[in-house]
Amino acid sequence: MWDTVKLWLREIPVSYEIIESVLMVIGILAVRTLLLGAHFRSRPDLSIDAKRRALVMSRNVTLILVLLGLAMIWAAQIQTVALSMFAAAAAVVLATKELIMCLSGSVLRSATKQYSVGDYIEINGLRGRVVDINLLNTLMMEIGPNALVGQLSGDTISFPNSLLLNHHVRRDNVLGPYVIHTVQIPVPIHLDSDAVVPRLKAVLEPLCAPYINDISKYLEAVQVEKLFITPAAEPRVTRVPHDDKVYNIVVRFAAPVAKRLEIQQTVLDEFLRVQHRLLNPNVG
Repeated sequence: MWDTVKLWLREIPVSYEIIESVLMVIGILAVRTLLLGAHFRSRPDLSIDAKRRALVMSRNVTLILVLLGLAMIWAAQIQTVALSMFAAAAAVVLATKELIMCLSGSVLRSATKQYSVGDYIEINGLRGRVVDINLLNTLMMEIGPNALVGQLSGDTISFPNSLLLNHHVRRDNVLGPYVIHTVQIPVPIHLDSDAVVPRLKAVLEPLCAPYINDISKYLEAVQVEKLFITPAAEPRVTRVPHDDKVYNIVVRFAAPVAKRLEIQQTVLDEFLRVQHRLLNPNVG
């Protein structure tokens, strides 16, 4: 039957490869639509991030399948063109260097699982929450303008995946639903740290207390399953010398991802109140 279809296609006054390519693309897109629809219907409780992750993955897999299919259909023509264009191969490589690096960065990200949709990452000074990933670049919602605030600014940032080859990636939520969060607070050197640290601990510890047991059990499970050396879940406030003008108070705590900014802001608010009282001792 397939031989008959091939003979019929060859009689159409259009290139056989073009018809095969169109049918192949339509077929792959149709299969993708059916599979996505079935997946969403079978799991109606999926979160937005999970649905978005499935869409991104299906789109990238579809693109790869289409490229592979086109390469197979046009293999003979590609081979002929490749042989005739061998002399220009070096120039093509140089011209497409950035494209090749982007594709290599995408392969590296997939192989090492550096991040996925919904993760909070920082790379080359760019910080945000990943909302889309393709073979060439990554799109994320910017976090800023101040790193201490940690809120989404409403702007988007797109960076080429080639950055993954030359810069390290910092990922906040590597522990899934929980995060070990650290914030450094610069303090004027003449302010007594013994008057600041106890107040920050008094605010921080009650905020973290409801989550410590659950996070500790989760970290123990991660350590056993993935052989990670996981940090402690208890909150800590430490002092670190910096220079002759300021020292740093380092606040570190474990919390659910959704609660970390709320806890951080409460600690920063308390610090500002304490600093104000220390700088203005005569004010009521």
